[in-house]
Amino acid sequence: MIKFNDLNAQWLAIKDQAMPEIEELLKTSQFILGPQVERFEKVFASYSECKYGIGVSNGTDAIKIAAKALGLKHNTHIFMPANTFVATYLAAKEAYPNAKIHMIDIYEDGSMNLDLLQMNIDQVNSNAIIHNESIDKLVIAVHMFGNCDNLDKIYNICTDTQSKLLEDASQAHGAMSLDGNVAGSVGDISAFSFYPGKNLGAAGDAGIIVTNHKNLYDKCQLLRNYGSTQKYIHVEEGYNHRLDTIQAIILYHKLHKLDGWNEQRKSHAGKIIQGVKSNRIKPMQEVSQRQVYHILPILVSNKSTRPNFITYLTKNNIPHGIHYPIPIHKMPFYSNNNDNLPITESYADRMVSLPIHPFLSDIKINYMINIINQFK
Repeated sequence: MIKFNDLNAQWLAIKDQAMPEIEELLKTSQFILGPQVERFEKVFASYSECKYGIGVSNGTDAIKIAAKALGLKHNTHIFMPANTFVATYLAAKEAYPNAKIHMIDIYEDGSMNLDLLQMNIDQVNSNAIIHNESIDKLVIAVHMFGNCDNLDKIYNICTDTQSKLLEDASQAHGAMSLDGNVAGSVGDISAFSFYPGKNLGAAGDAGIIVTNHKNLYDKCQLLRNYGSTQKYIHVEEGYNHRLDTIQAIILYHKLHKLDGWNEQRKSHAGKIIQGVKSNRIKPMQEVSQRQVYHILPILVSNKSTRPNFITYLTKNNIPHGIHYPIPIHKMPFYSNNNDNLPITESYADRMVSLPIHPFLSDIKINYMINIINQFK
C-alpha cells in the first residue's frame, strides 16, 4: 500500500532516543516550556542560520506573533502571494485587523510574481505620497511546496522599498535559495509550522519563530506568554501560544534526521518527475534545485481533466491531495474578491499532489509512474 505520508515510520526512526526523555518528562511534569524547549529553540535557530528561536503553539500563531512583533503602527499594507494556505492570510489579518492585504499572483513555477509585487508596492507608495500619508509595508514571502520563493530577489525589493520581510517557511524546513541562503535566515523574522505532515513535524500542532534581531526575539517571547516578563508580571497584552515540552522533545530528535529525510524526498521526487511522460500531466518546474519537496505537485492539462485523473488515481490505489482548490481571494470573507489572479486560479483548478516522503520504495515509485503514464 502506498501512503501519502508515513508518520509512523518517522516515529520509529526516533523512538529509542525520544521515549526515555518522554518518560522522564511524565515524571517531572514540566509540560510547558522548560529546558527541552530551550534546547530545541537553540538547535533549530542554528539549523536555520539564525541567532534566536521562539517555540510556539502552531504555525499560524508563529506567523501572527512574528508579524505583530514587527510593530507596524501606521496605515499598514501587507503583500503576500495568493497561492498559499489560508492560515497565512488569517494570521496576518489577526495581527493587523485594519491592514490592507494585497494578494499577488504567481509565476508558472508557483513562486510569487516579482513584477506584480514591485508594481503593487510602487502603487501603494505613490498613493501615500499623493495623500501625504505615513504607511508601513510588510511582504510575506511564502515558501510553497518546499521551495524558497525567489527569496533573495524579494529581499532586494523589500530593502529598496523600505518594506519589512516575513518568511512563511512552513513548507520549507531545510530548503535553500538560489543564492544559498537557508529558509528563514533572510527575512526580518520568519515562521515555521511543525504540523505533523511537514518535513519536520510534531506529534500534534507546534511552530517556531526565528530571527537574528534581539528586539524581535524579546517581543515574541512576551507575546507568546501573556505579555509576561515573569509570573504574574504582564507588561502588555499577549497570548497563550507556548510550545509544549513533549513536542520539543520529538522535534529535537527528528531534526537530527531531517537532512537525510530531505535528501530522500528530493531523490524520490526526481525519479517521479523524470519518469512521468504523459502529455496530460505536467510536473511543476523547480524554483531551485535546493528545494525539499514538502509537496510534489503536478498540473493536469485543464480543469475538466482533474476529476477524471483523481478517480483514476483512486481506482489504482494511489493517494493524492489537492492544494488549494479555493484561492483565498475567492473565499467569502475576503474583502476584495474581484482580484484578477489567473495563474493562482489555474493552479486551484489543475493541481494534484502526489505522495512524497522519505520512506517510498522504488517499487512504489515505479508503480506510480507506470500508472500515471497510462492515464488517457
